[in-house]
Amino acid sequence: MKFDLSMVSVLLAAFAPFLVLFFAIFWDRRQQKHTEKPPQSEKLLRPPGFSLSLRLEKISDKFMDLILVAMMFSAAGGGGAFVFAILLGEHAPFSYLIIPFLIAGIFIGICLWVTLRAFNLFREGRNIRLGISGEQAVAESLNEAADCGFRAFHDLPAEETWNIDHVAVGSRGVFLIETKACRRRGSKNGQAAHEIIFDGEFLQFPFFRTNKPIEQAKRNAKWLSNYLRNKTGEPVEVFPLVVLPGWFIKNTEKGNFGVNVMNANYLPGFLRRQAENIEPAQVRRIITALDEKCRTVEF
Repeated sequence: MKFDLSMVSVLLAAFAPFLVLFFAIFWDRRQQKHTEKPPQSEKLLRPPGFSLSLRLEKISDKFMDLILVAMMFSAAGGGGAFVFAILLGEHAPFSYLIIPFLIAGIFIGICLWVTLRAFNLFREGRNIRLGISGEQAVAESLNEAADCGFRAFHDLPAEETWNIDHVAVGSRGVFLIETKACRRRGSKNGQAAHEIIFDGEFLQFPFFRTNKPIEQAKRNAKWLSNYLRNKTGEPVEVFPLVVLPGWFIKNTEKGNFGVNVMNANYLPGFLRRQAENIEPAQVRRIITALDEKCRTVEF
């Protein structure tokens, strides 16, 4: 039983691409961390979807790491299978066959498990990209309301584990906007596939029913009202909104709801129709407090 040079060459060829790519990425990350510096020290305001963008970046890095690990175990499993095939062709005894067989099976199994994890990260990244697009759509709508004096802030960091999607501030009030981007998945019970029915408490999608966005907007508005009161020294009423880009909202009840629900295209007109109820001096104090809270992005 002999191992010729061709066998060693195949094994080296299987591992070489992974090793080269692994060390290249490791070296590039190390150089970027220790040698590159931003061109300015002033921090920038958080853009729409900033927290989601950070999550997507981490997921992308982890996805790449898992792909590299899968490549390594795939090569190891392939090497074990190659040795097993050589030994089997030379009619080696069973005690010689069992080791490369186990190596191939274990490494291929690990490769499949890592690949499945990478696929789950891929799906999570796809959902995050949808969320980013939704927040960008709402940000564009808020830009249209700037002509009536509204200043918009995005991705306001509330506490370590959560953030507020958007805040619009002007003499017409302070509005907290919770964005929900959802894909359409068909319809049932005769409800249109593009329609959401809102009864003042629950959102009835074509495929499920929930009140979580409503309750979330209420909690966030209460937190923001307390935060602004502590920062400015005066009471600030915050009006919660839930905005669902791309959906038609059908209200089955009339009245003043605790949370208003609307399409992103409806948002600018809604803000323009509000009556002025805050003095300009107070608006400036609120803007200063929010600017300080949202200016966290390094250049």
